[in-house]
Amino acid sequence: MKNISSQHMQAKITPEHLRWAQSVDKTLQGGIDMGTPTGKNSAGVYNTFDVGNSSGVLIRVGSNTSSEAVKWDGTGAVTINHGLKKQPIGFKIVDKDATVDVWRTAVPTVDVISLKSSSATVNVTLYIF
Repeated sequence: MKNISSQHMQAKITPEHLRWAQSVDKTLQGGIDMGTPTGKNSAGVYNTFDVGNSSGVLIRVGSNTSSEAVKWDGTGAVTINHGLKKQPIGFKIVDKDATVDVWRTAVPTVDVISLKSSSATVNVTLYIF
């Protein structure tokens, strides 16, 4: 099936439908990203990210002794200011340097998500959405 560019449809549909068609076109062309890495830590692991065009954010959480901006406290707890301006649905671990389990300790709010780790010495990258 041949894709018809949303630009060809511009003169034939309403502005609302055009925005929808452009969104579908972008998706079909592989234009969705979770975030773009902007920096690495001393170990060479990405630890800072620009927001992508999806509905979440990538955040690196460092071990309690790391130099990361966000890190677990001595008990493995952390409260993250996620910046979504909405209550997150949840989170996924997208990178880790050891075996770890991470869970919510409270209902997330439009500003923060509170998490606990089974190990305060593990570094993880989370996708909060």
